[in-house]
Amino acid sequence: MRPFFWPPMRLRITGALPLLLPLTVSAAALLAAACGGNGDTADGRVKVVTTLPLFADMVRQVGGDRVDVSALLPAGADPHTFEPAPRDVQSVATASIALGNGLGLEPGADKIIEANLKSGAQYVKLAEKAQEQGVQVIDDNPHLWLDIDAAKTYAAGIRDSLVQVDPAGASAYGRNYDAYAATLAELSQYARQKVASIPAGNRKLVTTHDAFPYLARYLGLEIVAFAEEGPGQESGPGAIASLTRALEDQHVPAVFTEPQIGGANKVLEQAAQDAGVRVCTLYSDSLDDKVRSYADLIRFDVDELARCLGPGSNA
Repeated sequence: MRPFFWPPMRLRITGALPLLLPLTVSAAALLAAACGGNGDTADGRVKVVTTLPLFADMVRQVGGDRVDVSALLPAGADPHTFEPAPRDVQSVATASIALGNGLGLEPGADKIIEANLKSGAQYVKLAEKAQEQGVQVIDDNPHLWLDIDAAKTYAAGIRDSLVQVDPAGASAYGRNYDAYAATLAELSQYARQKVASIPAGNRKLVTTHDAFPYLARYLGLEIVAFAEEGPGQESGPGAIASLTRALEDQHVPAVFTEPQIGGANKVLEQAAQDAGVRVCTLYSDSLDDKVRSYADLIRFDVDELARCLGPGSNA
C-alpha cells in the first residue's frame, strides 16, 4: 500500500462538487436591486459581497465607512464544500462588486455569484489577481493569503477594485490601504519572531488538509504530511497507520487540526494518539468567534506554532 500523503502530494483543487440546482434571482431580489440603483445602500455606501468572511474583513480594513460588506459563507464554514442557499441570491444581486479568491477554492460560492451578479458588476478573484501581480502560486494551491506579503497584494487588489466602482473614494481607500499595509508589516515581524523561537528541527507541519504551503514558504516551515485526500473526501484505508509512521519517523512534536473540518481531523487525532504527540489547532480559511479577522488568524497560528513546536515540545 502506498504511503498516505507522505511525502505530501500536491493536489490540484478542481472545485468539482455535485451539481447545484440553478439559483436565479427572485422577483423580490430583482426589485431590491432596482431600488438600490447601482447597488449602493441608502446612506451611499458601496455594497460589496465576498465569498469568505476573511475577505470581508480585508474589505472593511480598506473600505472603511464607505463600504457595506457581507460574506456568503457563514463563520466556521468550509469554502471547499459550502453550498449556497436561495436566500444568498439577494446579497449577490444587489452588490456593486463581488470579491472572492479563485483557483478553485470556493466552487459553490462561485456558482451563485456568476449566475446572479447584475450586469456591469465585477467579480474580482483576488488570488488570480495576485498571481497576475507576480505572487508565485504553488501547484495551484489557492491559500495564498497565508503568505503575509500575498495578503498585502490581496489588500491592494481590494483597494484598486473599490476605486473602480467608487472613484470619489480613491483618497480614502488609499489612506486605509496604507494603514492596513503598516499593520501587516507589524504582523509579519511578530510572526517571524514567534517562529524564530522554534528549534529548526521542530519546524514541521502535519495538518488536516493541504492549506499551508504558503505559510510554510513564508515562515520557513517544512510540510511533512496531511490527512485529507481532497476537499470533503474521506481518507482511504491505512491513513492512520501511514500518518503515525510519518509522525514517528520525522519526530514531529505536534499535529494541527482545523476547526472547520470534521472527518479528516479524527484521522489525524487518532494518528497523533498512536504516535504519542500532541494535537493543536491552526486556522487557514475560516473565521469564528475566537478568530475574527485576518490579523487574528495569523497571530493565533504563529502563537500556536510556537506553543506546540517550541522548546520543550518534544519532552
